Amino acid sequence: MSITIVFIPGYQSFVPSTKSTFLQAWCDKHHYRFITFNHDFLSSNSFVGTWFHHLLAILYEETGNENLILAGASLGAWLALLVLIRKEADSSLRSRIRGILALGMSINGTEIWLNEIEPIENRSDRNYIYRRPSSYSSTGYYDIRVSMLLDSKEYLLPIECNSIELECNNCILIFMHGMLDFDVPYQRVIDFVSRLRIDKKGAIKIRLIHDGDHRLSRLEDLNEIKSCLNDLTDMSRNE
Repeated sequence: MSITIVFIPGYQSFVPSTKSTFLQAWCDKHHYRFITFNHDFLSSNSFVGTWFHHLLAILYEETGNENLILAGASLGAWLALLVLIRKEADSSLRSRIRGILALGMSINGTEIWLNEIEPIENRSDRNYIYRRPSSYSSTGYYDIRVSMLLDSKEYLLPIECNSIELECNNCILIFMHGMLDFDVPYQRVIDFVSRLRIDKKGAIKIRLIHDGDHRLSRLEDLNEIKSCLNDLTDMSRNE
């Protein structure tokens, strides 16, 4: 069965981007179908649930019966994991997911942002806008709606559980993370991954990049992404 690579961008990241362009070229070279898209960050009522259901619609409507490898960056990796956790994704879809490549995965980032807001009473004010400093924005900050943070609570990963069951068959998960990622410290990812459980035919791996940051977009990072993709596609073909 053919393999389709789906790239899921991160928060306030738009394609084409360094990683999406690299992935497109890699897929073209190896004759894999490639799909990517932009999240709706502009709507005044969009939140993690909006972006998750948009991803599901693409997987159901655009991928037929092909085997899938989901490559998610930051928020995109969070959304990819939700496909294996939430009931909106049926067993037929999950059975086609052969691999997930989580790049600088955001783990409940919306909740972390919410807990940064001071004074505390602003955390429950749906009209409040949190101006969060960011080196990734041309303005030096992102305006984040508290309403978005509150609405996203339903879609938080169950990190309080000691055992998180992922519903998939023969699925390989690779978490690639920079040890100089100050947005999502790598220790948080190691703790999260230690709680994940999949079937015996699957596998979970962590690849730490000792000098990598959150973006993982340098040439050496892209080469490591290529290595991960080679591993995932080789394992999928050899089932």
